[in-house]
Amino acid sequence: MEETIVTEASFLEVLLTSPMTYIIALIIGMTIYQVKKEKSSPKSQKANKTSSPSKPKRARTNKGKYKADDPKTAKNEAWVNGKAPKKKATKKTPTKKTPTKKAVKKRTPKKGGK
Repeated sequence: MEETIVTEASFLEVLLTSPMTYIIALIIGMTIYQVKKEKSSPKSQKANKTSSPSKPKRARTNKGKYKADDPKTAKNEAWVNGKAPKKKATKKTPTKKTPTKKAVKKRTPKKGGK
C-alpha cells in the first residue's frame, strides 16, 4: 500500500469546496434582502392608509361642492369625521406710525429787488 502525503489545504480552498459556505452565504443574502425590503415598505404603507387621513378633509355634497356647517348641531358637518383643523396663530404685526408732516413755510420773494 502506498502512502499518500496530504498537504495542508489553504483556507480559501476549504471555504470554496465546503457546501456549508454556500448555505451560510445564501442565508446572509436573504437576510439582507428582507432588511432592505422592510425599510422601503413603511413609506408605501403610510401612503395607502385611507381610514384615518393625516390632514382634515372638507366634506363634499353629491355634486362635489363643499358642505356648510349647521351651527344648530354639535357635530361639524363641513369636515369629514367632524374634525376641523386647528386654527394657526397669527403673528401680530406692529402698526406703523405715519410720519407727521412738517409745516412748510412759503417763501416770499424779496421786496425791492432790481
